[in-house]
Amino acid sequence: MALKRQSNQDQNRKTQMKMQNKEIAEALRHIKNKILVMSGKGGVGKSSVAAYLSVSLAKRGYRVGLMDVDLHGFSIPRILGLTGSPDFSGKGGKMLPINYLSNKEVISIETLMGENKDAATIWRLQTF
Repeated sequence: MALKRQSNQDQNRKTQMKMQNKEIAEALRHIKNKILVMSGKGGVGKSSVAAYLSVSLAKRGYRVGLMDVDLHGFSIPRILGLTGSPDFSGKGGKMLPINYLSNKEVISIETLMGENKDAATIWRLQTF
């Protein structure tokens, strides 16, 4: 009985992952260029490079979106001086990005942290 329940849960997770992957692919389909700033080491300036690159591109007239997904050292909102809380009025209750310039939007995990951005946080995520 427990194995059957586990099998059903696994199937549900796989179905959910497929749906999420399809949704992500559809959302990214219309984006012509994607730039990923990454490194195998911390503290080398990835966030600074990403922030300044995105501002530079936006000031040249390009439409820019910046996604800060650093779980351990999110700093994009601080670098750009962004404040405010996330807006979950998007399709299906999805979080909407914060407008930074007329042609630049930013989304960051830091906006989910509440008032005390330095508080210790435990991320409880569904495992797949």
